[in-house]
Amino acid sequence: MGAALDSFDAYTRRVADWAAADGRVLGVALLGSGADRSRIDEWSDHDLLVLAVPAAVEELRADLSWLPDADRLAAVGHEWHDGVKALFDDGRVLELGIADPAGLRSFPLTAALVVYDAGPLADGLAAARAGTRTRERTREADAAAVLLVELVVGVGRVRRGERLSGGQVIRSEAALTLADLIVSRSGREHPDPFDGWRRFESVRPEAAVRLDAILARPAEEAARGILDLAEELLAPGWAEWPAAGVSAVRRRLWP
Repeated sequence: MGAALDSFDAYTRRVADWAAADGRVLGVALLGSGADRSRIDEWSDHDLLVLAVPAAVEELRADLSWLPDADRLAAVGHEWHDGVKALFDDGRVLELGIADPAGLRSFPLTAALVVYDAGPLADGLAAARAGTRTRERTREADAAAVLLVELVVGVGRVRRGERLSGGQVIRSEAALTLADLIVSRSGREHPDPFDGWRRFESVRPEAAVRLDAILARPAEEAARGILDLAEELLAPGWAEWPAAGVSAVRRRLWP
């Protein structure tokens, strides 16, 4: 991790130096994995929050010439929610959010590492954290029932000929419901407050390997594998496990 961290830090310092010299900027913070140095590796992108004076927000969003290595940008996408995603010619990725002090208060975040602060950034980050709603998960027994419904819906769409939609329900919705249940039944807090897939491997690495293999199968086989894995890992000792529902799914789909 040493070389990757050194490279990451070197670019962060260049951003901080720019911010300190630009009167339009009130602060810069690293979000995502950048806020936790133990997680930085060669694949970590720079997820930057730039706090700017109100009059400069749109200017900084529209023209990225201020960005260190701006001459090496290979692709830039401005998203509908005002975020910016950028790709450099060497494959480095940067995600950028630019806000003024009022906008920062409603910015969704849970962790941030301040790299430059002219004064208002720390208080603004505290307000943003206090107002951020993290991802909510369904109660365990309800989630188990939802999983069964998702499997029937997904397989039904596949059999109807809606393979893309059905596959998405199986591999995304049902699989994520299972992942949430596995984490919850493990008695662990989910390691990511927004994305149920992130760092699942750190909680149940063996289950992650098996689920990954299941999701590589054709959609209907993946659905059956999800149900088998759920029954194996969740049912033992769980009084609220919907055994009757599992039997109904198997009768309907795989009699």
